[in-house]
Amino acid sequence: MPSSLFTQNAAYSELSSMDGVTAAGAYKYPNPFCDIASMYIPVNLQEALEWGEYLALTITPFKSVIRRVCSYFLTSFELEDASDDVREKYEGLLNDDLHIMQRLLDVGEDLFVYGNSFVSLYLPFDRYLKCPNCGMEYHIDTIGYAFDRHTGDFVCDCKKCGAENEVFKRIDRRSFDTSRVRVIRWNPKRIRLRVHDISGDIEYYYRMEQRFVDHICDGDRFYLNQTPWSMVQTCLRNGSEPDQHLFKFSRESVFHMKESSLAGLPIKGWAMPPLLPYFKLAYYIQLMRRYDEAIALDFIVPFRVLYPENSAPNGQDALTTVSMSTFISAMQQMVQRKRYNVTDIQVAPFSIGYQLIGGEAKQLAPKDSIQEAMSELLSAMGIPQELFSGNLTLQAAPVALRLFERQFNVFVDGINSLLQWILDRVSTYFMWDQVSGSLSSVTLADDLERKGLQLQAAAGMDISKQTAYRAYGIDFMKEQKRMLDEQTQINEMNQKAQQEAQAAMQQGGGSGGEESGMEGPGGTIGATPGDVNEQADQLAQQLLFATPPTQVRGALAQIKASNPTLYALVKAKMQEYRQQAASQGQQMVMDQQRQQMMGGG
Repeated sequence: MPSSLFTQNAAYSELSSMDGVTAAGAYKYPNPFCDIASMYIPVNLQEALEWGEYLALTITPFKSVIRRVCSYFLTSFELEDASDDVREKYEGLLNDDLHIMQRLLDVGEDLFVYGNSFVSLYLPFDRYLKCPNCGMEYHIDTIGYAFDRHTGDFVCDCKKCGAENEVFKRIDRRSFDTSRVRVIRWNPKRIRLRVHDISGDIEYYYRMEQRFVDHICDGDRFYLNQTPWSMVQTCLRNGSEPDQHLFKFSRESVFHMKESSLAGLPIKGWAMPPLLPYFKLAYYIQLMRRYDEAIALDFIVPFRVLYPENSAPNGQDALTTVSMSTFISAMQQMVQRKRYNVTDIQVAPFSIGYQLIGGEAKQLAPKDSIQEAMSELLSAMGIPQELFSGNLTLQAAPVALRLFERQFNVFVDGINSLLQWILDRVSTYFMWDQVSGSLSSVTLADDLERKGLQLQAAAGMDISKQTAYRAYGIDFMKEQKRMLDEQTQINEMNQKAQQEAQAAMQQGGGSGGEESGMEGPGGTIGATPGDVNEQADQLAQQLLFATPPTQVRGALAQIKASNPTLYALVKAKMQEYRQQAASQGQQMVMDQQRQQMMGGG
């Protein structure tokens, strides 16, 4: 029997190797482990990856459950040890250019399906061709060339010096355009590993697709202009040997995230697809669904039969007076006329029998068996049933969720390592300051008490407010900047209103007309800008502290109708008083909390 990833137990055949009890039942009972599902278990790693992929795509809820599990842990990322400017650069790259949360979700799906995920970072570069005569450089997208697949040379015509059919020098320069950075997920089925048995060092190889190799060798500009030269050389080196183009990754250019696996399996450096240990259970689910499909095709719609009753109204058998062919023809015409006109009334000379055959799909369908098997499969993989059904009951949730999170700690650690690897690669390539990054911890239902303690610690100056507010998704420093910006805008509005009021009063005092001396709710004769400002301050205090809230809007409307300039000043003053009151209230709360903590100490 061929060796496989799962050792298959053969039927007992050698009595010499058995003890008495085993030998007594050797030919009486079949081996229970030699079932039909064992015949389909993959016998090598390539088949294991293909089966893991197939099962994940065919078992209906598995893919959606994977996404829910991954999404549960992919909260948000935090950047540490960075200034505000550096943090903004990294956040712009990760969020706007890489869409990092979606990429991490894709990596998580690969890990749950294949048990392995191979990730690289495409760092942008620009390829130039340099004329050997005049030294003129051309971006490869702006010049025509002929590519020699045997030597890897670019043959061009120089537009500056007029040289023809010259071999131009290739120059690759790094590009600082962050929008061209990409996260590459390699197909695990095309990855090859070389593992050192003692040191554990691993060399990674990628078997490139023949279609891609042909495009490179043919000089296809779309593929050739953007492919790193080391991969181009791999295509050219083995251009005449199909399916032998192994590209060796450099040590730092590929990130391998994998599940844990048993040491005795013949898959050094690899991990098995997580679904594969439950292959037999998946086989059983698929078997039940196949039966369910057959039942749905044959038993859902019943088969309807019309037949003449055994006795006619006069006591005689209907078939003694009417032939069976005439009966069938009459019944078919009745059915046809009924389908044409649903209100049609038919007349028959004798009783007609009607019988339904089939239609027992509801009783025959193995729905309960499929549901139980699916629940057993998800439970065996450590996935809560609520993620499969689409809801999450929170009674006694803290303990259940905590156990769920602990089981997938390896996944979270792997994602954090991948995120830090991306940050290190980016900082080295673009020459940015190094930062530390990781996912935010998952917020549980019992975190409310911890959040309250963090706020109290921040009020007592034991921890930073940035740390305390982070659990609520609030960036403290950004909010402080916004508050300063708001205060600056309010001050500018007040200054502008005062300038307009001063200009209006100067214009009104110089006119000397009768209209300039008119009084209203917002001004008096010969008032100076200082007087107007003082009047606005008094009105603002009166409206805020002495006027019922239901009458404030009407009073403001009267002021606006009589003197728009004074109205703007009053609004600005009211806003200032509201902010002062809010600031004083916040300070009082902080002082009270500080006194409570000092008293408790």
